[in-house]
Amino acid sequence: MKKEIKVLLVEDDEAQRRLMSMLLKTMEEVRLTVAADGLQGLERAQRDRPDVILLDLILPGISGIELLRRYRRGGGQAGVLAISKAVGEEICAMAIGAGANFFLCKPVQWPEVRQAVRSLAGGLTRRCEELLAEMGGPDLIGRRQAARCAGWLGGRESGSVLLKEAYLEIAKEERTSVECVEKNIRQLIKELAETGTPLFWKLLGGKTDKPPTNKRFLFTLAEAARRREE
Repeated sequence: MKKEIKVLLVEDDEAQRRLMSMLLKTMEEVRLTVAADGLQGLERAQRDRPDVILLDLILPGISGIELLRRYRRGGGQAGVLAISKAVGEEICAMAIGAGANFFLCKPVQWPEVRQAVRSLAGGLTRRCEELLAEMGGPDLIGRRQAARCAGWLGGRESGSVLLKEAYLEIAKEERTSVECVEKNIRQLIKELAETGTPLFWKLLGGKTDKPPTNKRFLFTLAEAARRREE
């Protein structure tokens, strides 16, 4: 049985709320709560302590951005997927700055939302950790960071994110630098290429003279974890 994921959906548009609720309920591990405005969403986020919040940014009462700011100031730890009709780097930066983990523009694609929910709940990260352990990866800080980075990447369509975004997210969470995250993962890959099990090279399509780049390895790991989940 899959681990339960408590999800809070905050969406004021009734049709969108019904559709998203219906889709989320197809995920057997999800226990869903919904809210129709910003103040109700904040109250339920604080009361129910969800694992994941799907948050529309344009809401009556208080905006999704303000909801998120108050929630984070109060110590809220849920993974947050911000969703908005508004597009552009500025609104995305505002959402991430307020504490969102992912940002998607409407209309969203259901497979991407599903993967984001599981990634934010830690499911993909756990599967990445399992794969790294099967590869024989040394228990270095880079293994944990690689699993979290790949899990983050796996929650999005691979063409819609840059690797540096994942580095930034992990660096922010662990209070370290992007350079350190990149270096730790590169060292892990070097160790795996030299001493890991055949699974390492199998996932990458065969052994080569040089270790793969961080980008290639992390996206391959994320995809393998996604396939294992399906």
